[in-house]
Order: sequence, then structure tokens, then C-alpha cells
Amino acid sequence: MKVSADQLIFSVKLFVAGMIAFAIAVRIGLPNPYWALVTCCVCMNPMSGAIRSKAVYRFTGTSCAGFVTLAMVALFASAPLLLIAASGIVATLAFGISFLDRTPRSYGFQLFAITLMLVAVAGVDHPEIMFDTVVARVSEITLGILATTLVDGVIAPHSLEGALRARLHRWLPSIETWAKDVLDGHEADAQGEHDRLKTLADITSLSQLTGALRYDPTIHRDDLRHALAIQQRLLRMVPLLSAIGSRIAGLGEAERLALRPSLATARADLDAGTEPPPDLADAVRSLPLDASDARAWQQLVHDALADMLTEMLTLWSEVSRIEAALSGKAKLAPALARTVSETRAFPLNPDIDHAARIAAGILVTYALLCGLWYATGWHQGANAVLFSTIALAFFGGGDEPGRAIGMFARFALLATLLAGILCYGLLPLAADFATFAMMMGLFMLPLGVWAAVSPMATLILAFGLSNINLQGHYSPPDFGTFVEASVASMLGIFTAILGAGLFRTWGVQHQLQRVLRIEAREIARLSRSPSRRLRDSYVQRALDRISVVTARLAAAGQVERSAGLLIRLRVGANVADLRSMGNALPADGRQATDRVLDQLRSEFDKPQPSSRLLALIDEALDALWPGDGSPGARPDRAIHALAGLRIALFERAPAWVPAT
Repeated sequence: MKVSADQLIFSVKLFVAGMIAFAIAVRIGLPNPYWALVTCCVCMNPMSGAIRSKAVYRFTGTSCAGFVTLAMVALFASAPLLLIAASGIVATLAFGISFLDRTPRSYGFQLFAITLMLVAVAGVDHPEIMFDTVVARVSEITLGILATTLVDGVIAPHSLEGALRARLHRWLPSIETWAKDVLDGHEADAQGEHDRLKTLADITSLSQLTGALRYDPTIHRDDLRHALAIQQRLLRMVPLLSAIGSRIAGLGEAERLALRPSLATARADLDAGTEPPPDLADAVRSLPLDASDARAWQQLVHDALADMLTEMLTLWSEVSRIEAALSGKAKLAPALARTVSETRAFPLNPDIDHAARIAAGILVTYALLCGLWYATGWHQGANAVLFSTIALAFFGGGDEPGRAIGMFARFALLATLLAGILCYGLLPLAADFATFAMMMGLFMLPLGVWAAVSPMATLILAFGLSNINLQGHYSPPDFGTFVEASVASMLGIFTAILGAGLFRTWGVQHQLQRVLRIEAREIARLSRSPSRRLRDSYVQRALDRISVVTARLAAAGQVERSAGLLIRLRVGANVADLRSMGNALPADGRQATDRVLDQLRSEFDKPQPSSRLLALIDEALDALWPGDGSPGARPDRAIHALAGLRIALFERAPAWVPAT
């Protein structure tokens, strides 16, 4: 395997930081100096911003857990069982919150829970020294964090700015190509639609990176806001592009021919990144109509298309100007600059049901192993409890938790083997700090090279260094004790596989169906709740769900369903628009739209919408269409929403003709 210079630098930084932290911890007499060393292993990252964010969250989680531990010990010092129960409940809540938070901040909640396991649970038999243990733990974690941050700042710090720029360079051409395909009337096949959704997933993933970007000293806050402003506008373009494509595809040959000059103008504006000319919307609205009964429907489609083209081109123009400002090529106008300064990251919505099920599995696994510990009095029982919760917390949230935890177990076995070599083969050869550092280098440097590209190598380092008696004056633990501790760790990990399957079904297909059911339920709620705010938050959640589902579609071999995801989004947005305007409609129009929404709720999960639903939509259009039937009369937003719903669900249906 070819080793890059970046991997070598990362490994050296990790080793130097670890040795500095360990030496200082030994020098000042901290009781468990290996904690400082392990902290260096888990905090070191190829990117400086990720190191600082992880350091902040690790310190915060550890410190808060220390305070909570002392409070619980003060309450339950004389009742060890209550202390263990309280620790399990609090730790489970923290783990559950970590699954709800899909940003790097979740690491802080994970460390909070793990620290409770390490301090409160493992030290339950010695509450009198709990204060000293908490102080030592926080001190050693802090020392490791400071060493890691200092070494990274001195030896080749690596900014996340390149990663941020690379994302923008992927997004903008992809969205521009999508927009050009739509304007040219090119309909994508199933794989093309899936590739578009992969771009959407890449755009939303910036929100996960934001937690690290905020802590990168080389990235100015204004640059981050510019990137987030681009993210928000590109995401708003996605449903617009889908809707514009559907409307253009539904036009007749004569309409397409008449629309061609306007689309050419729109394409030129797209290339130039300029705002659409004022007459573009008027030109689209004034397209010639057929002499058929479908004139009203044609006018309705033209009106909607004009508004959408204008909005899409305006958003792209803003994206182009913000990108130019980010690159230092131009300055933003005051109004746009003010809007950009107020931009926040696209929200990543929590999956409460998913988090609750994983947390329930953690709690039951914790109770099961604590019961085994209590019944047998096994002094390694706390180790089994700790590693079962770690396995579930870090690897239990995926679609295939059994496979992920099984991989964790294999790497844990490898870590045990390597730790044994270090413990009984290398470290006994060390006579002073120089030879100690040499022996540690033989262990850490090769793994550090691997850890630069594989998180599992970091696991081996942390797992291995945590399971040996690495103190200031090294004395190898009894081999039987080492084996027993390793057996306890593996017992905890394999018990975690059981816990991962207690309250949830594994598999990509199941998770895909679960997310789609959530989408259906949310659209059903939108059909009952008149609120513009709910509509906007729904669109955000739907875009987030689509980005999550995209990878699952590929894994399940169902990329042909990609186009349907954006159709669902458009259906939900139109349902929300229709419901939000329901109270302002005349009585007959409100009753007609209510019948549409009731029918939609009853058949939303069916493979194909029924002809009954199409008839109800047409009846609602009849009820809301201007009484004179004049095609020049501008229909209101309710009619636009009904038309959007009709196109999304019945794209190939014959045009609607107003009842005479």
C-alpha cells in the first residue's frame, strides 16, 4: 500500500502529541496517564478544524459527566444499586440525544455517557475516591486535548478550506447541468435522477461539516456564511427544477416551439449568472394558446412556469454573486450581504423513533450485563458493560448494526493481539523514557499511518492502549488479568449485537420503507394543519430525508425510485399550500379541496393514484376557477397548488377542461 506524505505527517503528529501528553501526565503525578495518551489518539485528525471541534466536545462532555457523577454519588453513595441504575438511565438519555444530533456535537453527548461508565459505574465500590477520580479524569483529558491542539498548530496544520471549496466546485456544475437539462427539455433516466439526488445529499452534508468548520481558525466566519448561503439557495432550487421539468415535459409540441425563445433567454441568463429580465415572465405567460377547450389549463401551466423560471433564475443569480464574493472577485450588494450574514446551516432533522429504539437497546443491554455483574461478582463486569454501550453508541445506528458491531469485534480482537505484543513483548524492553518512546513508536507510528485513512485504526490504538497497565513505572499486568479483561470486552461487544436487534429491524430495505412511511404520515398531517411555517419546515425535512434515502436506494438496487422522491416532495408542498389557504376559500371551493385532501390521505401509500382522486382535483379546479372562464384571469394560489398536485400525481393525464 502506498503511503502518502499526509499520512506520515499525521502519524508523527499523533505520536509526538501522545508522548508529550503522557510524559507530562507522569511528571505531574496523574494516576492514569494513559488517559491523556488515549485522548490524543481519538482527538487527532487530519483536519485542524475537526481536532478543535472534537476537543471542545470531548472536554465539555467529560467535564459535565464529572459534575453529574459527583452529584449522583452525593445522593446514592450508600446505595450502589441505585447509583448504577441512575448512571444507566442518565447515560442512556445522553446516548439517545447523541443519535438525535446529527452534527459533530453528538460526540460530546457520547463522551458524557462513556465518562459516566468509566467513573461512576466502574468506581461504584469506591465512592470515597470518586472526587479524586473525576478530577484526574478531567485533568488527563484536558492534557491530551491541549497536547493534540498544540502539536497540530505547530506541525503542518491542515485547513478544511480546501474541503469546503471542493464541495462548492462539485455542487455548482452539477446543479447548473441539471438546470440546463431541464431548460433543454432533456428528461433524465433512472440513473440520471439518482445522480442528481446524490448531489442533493452532498449539499445537505455541509451541515454536518459545519460543526468542524466553525472551529477551523483558517476559515473566516464570513466565508462559512457565504458557503451556507449557497447551500440554502441550491436546496431551494431542487424542487423548482423538478417542477419546471415536469411542466415543460407536459407541454405540447406547438407550446414547446413557442416557448423555445424564452427558454433560450433563460439558458443565457443561467450561463451568465444574471437575474432574469423583467419581460421573461410576461413572455412565458403570453405564449399563444390552442383553440381547444384546454386553453384554461395551458394558461395555468404557463403562469406557473413563468413564476418558477423567474424564481429559479433569481436564486441562481444570487448563488453566482455569492460565489464571486466568496472567491474575492466581487462584493455583495448591501441587501444580499445582509441576508447572507443571517444565514444558518440547513437543519438536519432528528429521527426520534430511530434514536428511541437504539437507546432502548442500550438500556436493556446495560441492565442485562449489570445483572450478570451483580449476580456473579465478576470484577471485570464493569468492562463488559462499558464496551457493550460503546459498541451500540458508535456502531448501533446504521442499517446493519450487527455487521458493523461484528467488524468492531474483529478490530477489537486485532487490537487485543497488538496490545499483548506491546504489553509483554516491547514495553518490558524499555529502561528509560527514550527507550519507552522507541517501543511506543514501533506500536503507534504504523497504526498512525493507517489511522489517517481509517477510523478503525484509531479504534485499535485507543482500545489497545486502554487495556494495558501503562503507568509511569511500567509493570505488565498479570497475563490472566489481561486475558480476562479482553474476554469481558468481547462479551460486552457481542452482547451489543443482541441489544441492537431487540427494538428494531435490520436491513437497508426496512429502513428505506420506514423513511417513506414517515414521509407519508407527514404529508397526511400537512393535509390537516393549515400553516405556512409547517409547509416550509416540511420541505426542509423532505430534502433531508431524500438525501438520507439516496444512498439506501443504491444499496437496495432501487435507483429507479429516485424520481418518485422529488414527486413526493412536490405533492407535500402543494398539499401544504392548499391546506394553508383553505380558510380563505369560498365555501364550495373549501369543500372541494377538503374532498381532494381526504381522498389523498386514504390512498397515499397506494402504488398509483386513482382516477377518483383525479376527478376530485378537477372538480376542485372547477369550483375555484373564475366564473367567466376567461383564460386571461389570473388564478390564485389555491388553483396553482391544485394544478401542481395534478401534475405531480398525474403527469401524463389529459389536460383539465373547466366545466361549462
